[in-house]
Amino acid sequence: MLTPLAAALALITTPLALAPTEPAPTDVTLAWTSEAHTEAVITWNETGDVRNRIDIVFADGRTTNIASKFAEAGQPNRVPLSGGLFDQDYRVLVRVVDADGAELSEPASSPEFDTDREPPAVITSVAPQEDGTVVMKWKAGAYTDPNPGDPLDVAPALPYRYVPIASQPFFNEYDQLGPATAETTFVVPARQSPMRVGLRNVPNEWYGYNGISAGVDGAQLTAKIPSTVATGGTLRVTGKAIRTARACDPGPCWSEETPDTGRALLVQSRSSEGTPWRNVATGKAGSDGAFSIPVKFDGAADFRVVATAIPSAGGDARARTFAATDVTHVTAGTGSGNGGEGDGGEGGGLPITGTPVVWIAVAGGLLVVLGALFAVFGRRRRG
Repeated sequence: MLTPLAAALALITTPLALAPTEPAPTDVTLAWTSEAHTEAVITWNETGDVRNRIDIVFADGRTTNIASKFAEAGQPNRVPLSGGLFDQDYRVLVRVVDADGAELSEPASSPEFDTDREPPAVITSVAPQEDGTVVMKWKAGAYTDPNPGDPLDVAPALPYRYVPIASQPFFNEYDQLGPATAETTFVVPARQSPMRVGLRNVPNEWYGYNGISAGVDGAQLTAKIPSTVATGGTLRVTGKAIRTARACDPGPCWSEETPDTGRALLVQSRSSEGTPWRNVATGKAGSDGAFSIPVKFDGAADFRVVATAIPSAGGDARARTFAATDVTHVTAGTGSGNGGEGDGGEGGGLPITGTPVVWIAVAGGLLVVLGALFAVFGRRRRG
């Protein structure tokens, strides 16, 4: 008894699908309205003068979040195609509806059409240079039309052109560095690191652009280099290597510092300003970024520590910029001093020899005598 009752209640509470009462529209077509391909329209034919609802759905029939359009009775069977479509395949459905939007006919469908933008470039190399510039290389992206010949297809302009870009230091936006180019190499001018460099494609009929970028982390070095070392001794260079990476919220951007673990380092020397640098020692930053590099000291010279630039070869790897410490001129001292061998490389002072040692000894003796006198005086007072 309960089962028939439940079935009856279900019929009462569930809306019944109404059979179509109007003929479905026909010949739903799509077309550009100008040679500039800036606007497309939807047109169709129908029987009688009726109200229509126009929906854009995915090619497989799934609904989208694009609002329906309506063509009232007495209006032309023509509406503009919605903007903001890209990188998907769609169809347009047209139905006859009543004043409340209830469907009165089966839908008529347009042909499937794609809204693909031009393919992004593929970055193949990002190589920071010692002068702060970055050499970026790429190849054009590949594209296969999923449904060639659809009613809105436009032949792409070949070869694909791309606009070089680089991130702004403090805001989540990019600067255009030059006009669109069909070349495959561009030198990004020296700018503040860390940063991202990349390429935007030229917008096609679907208005939007594809972009691709690669990270370039910054590098910072600090070093302590003794100012005087005995000839033939060991000059010990200590310091720290820091890696800086770009981080952004939806708006602002900033740099985050971490130890540049494992960064290869060079100690370089030159005889005087203007002469070429030569490598005299190598080292590597530890897990905390710290380093300590011994160098055999052959005589007065300029010294610095260098972290050579690290290029990236595409993918998610990030390049790293060149970095160098300030130049320190180291002079030759006397004796067997090791220029900070045992003091962490603080160095920087002349070794104490000769007359100053005598005066230090005399001062120490006087202090001992004064201490003894104060002790005697104190015993007499207590007595």
